[in-house]
Amino acid sequence: MKYLPWNAIVRGLSVAAALTSVQPAMAQSFSSGSTGADGPLTQTTGTTNVTVRPGGVYHHTTVNITGGTLRYVRGADNSPVVILATGDVTIASAAILSVNGNDGLAAGGAVPKIAGQGGPGGFNGGNGGDATVPGTAGHGPGGGAPFPGSGSAPAPTYGAPSTFVALTPLFGGSGGGGGNVFFLGGANAGASGAGGAGAILIASSTRIVINGSIRANGGNANTNANATQCASAGTGGAIRLVAPEIIGAGNIQAIRGTGSCGTAPGDGRIRVEAFATQGFTGTTAPVASVSNVPGAVSPAGNPALENVPTLAIASVGGLAVPSTIAASYFAPDMALAPGTTNPVPVVINATNTPVGAPTSIALRSIPQSPGTASLTTASDHTGTFASSSATINATLAVGQVTVLQAIAGMTLTGQTASLFPQIDGEPVERVLLAASPGEASTISLVTKSGREVRVDQLRAQQQQQVARAWQILKETHVE
Repeated sequence: MKYLPWNAIVRGLSVAAALTSVQPAMAQSFSSGSTGADGPLTQTTGTTNVTVRPGGVYHHTTVNITGGTLRYVRGADNSPVVILATGDVTIASAAILSVNGNDGLAAGGAVPKIAGQGGPGGFNGGNGGDATVPGTAGHGPGGGAPFPGSGSAPAPTYGAPSTFVALTPLFGGSGGGGGNVFFLGGANAGASGAGGAGAILIASSTRIVINGSIRANGGNANTNANATQCASAGTGGAIRLVAPEIIGAGNIQAIRGTGSCGTAPGDGRIRVEAFATQGFTGTTAPVASVSNVPGAVSPAGNPALENVPTLAIASVGGLAVPSTIAASYFAPDMALAPGTTNPVPVVINATNTPVGAPTSIALRSIPQSPGTASLTTASDHTGTFASSSATINATLAVGQVTVLQAIAGMTLTGQTASLFPQIDGEPVERVLLAASPGEASTISLVTKSGREVRVDQLRAQQQQQVARAWQILKETHVE
C-alpha cells in the first residue's frame, strides 16, 4: 500500500444538523420575560370577567388573587391567556382563576339553540337543531359530532395526540356536538353543545403559589330530565405553569364538562415546569406532565436559543481536532502523520439529535484541486439522543490540503413540521444547523421549495416558536 504525505484541513464545520430538541443548560434561575408594563394584578372578592386582549399576553409585576373569581373570557382573536410576572404569582385558598368554557343551552321551544362559547384559546360547541336545520358539530380539532336525534354520537376530544404534553403551541379544548329536534308534545329545538375550555400559561420569574384553584374546564351540557334530547359537554383545556418554584396545596383542573349523553368528552392537559415542584402538595386533574426545567415562554425570557444541538468533527485519522480553527489552504489546522493510508477514519460527534434515522450525517471533502470534491454519508450513527457519533471512512487527496465539512440534516414531516413557523405561508421541511470557523452556530429553516432562512433573521415570536418546537420534540421524541 502506498504511503501518503498528508496535510488535512479540518476547517469551518459548516454543519447542517438535524435538530429535534434543546438540551437545557442553565443555572437555577429563570426569567419569564415580563416587562412589568401592566403592573400588579389583584383580585379580592366577587367575580371579575376580563375579555382577553388581542394577542392575549399580559406583562405583570406580581399577581395576587386573594378571593373571588377572576375569569378570562374569549377576546376578538380568541388568543389563549399568557400571564407573565416578574415577581410572585399567588392564588389564595378562597380564590379561583378560570378560563372555563360556557355551558350549552337546554332543548325546548322552536328557536335553535346557540352553541356554548369556548374559553380563550378554546373552541365553541355546536348549535342545536330545529325542525328544518340539523344540529352542528363542535368546533376544534377534536370537536364532537352532532347528535342524530336518537342513539349517540362520538364525543369531543382535546384534539391532540397523547404525546403532546409540553403545551406549546398553546390551545384549548374542543366543543361538544349540538343536539337535534325532538318531539315531546310538539317539535322542540335540540340542545346546543357546550364550549371547550380555554388555555392559559402562567410564568413567574420567582415562584407560583397555588392554594386556591386554576380551572380550564369544559362547559356543561344541558340535557333535560327525561333524556329525550342529547348534546355534548366541552372538553378540558390547557394549563401550563412555569417558574423556578411551584408550591401550595390547591387544585389545578382541566377536566371535561358534565351532562353529556353517551360517551363522555375528553379531559384537557396540565403542564408544570419548575426546578422545584415538590412543594406543591395539591391535586391536578388530569395528572400533570412535569418537567424539572422551566421551558421557553416568551421571546424575552429564557431558556434562549443558544442552547442548541451541535455537530462537530472530533478526530481525523485518530488525531483530535484542535479547539481553535483558523485554517486556509495555505495554513492547515492539522497535518496527518507520514504513513497514514486511505481511507482515513473521521469521527463526527453530535449532541441532542436522534440516533440513526431520520438523522443523516455526512462528510464533504474539498481538496485544493478544483472539481474533485466528494460527499460520503455515514453508515453508522450510534450513541444516545444526548450524545452520539458517526465514523466516516474518507478518501482524501494525496499531497494536498483538504477542507473537511461535517453535514447532517433532518426532514420534518406531519406533526413535527407543524410545530415550526411557516415562512411566508410555506411550511418548513428541513431544519439545518451550521457552524462557521470561530463563530457561533446558526440555525436555518428550509421550506418545501428550497428557500432557506436563518432563525436569527425571523421575528422574535417565530424564533420563540422554534425554541418551543425543540422543547416539544425533546420531551415527546416525535421524530
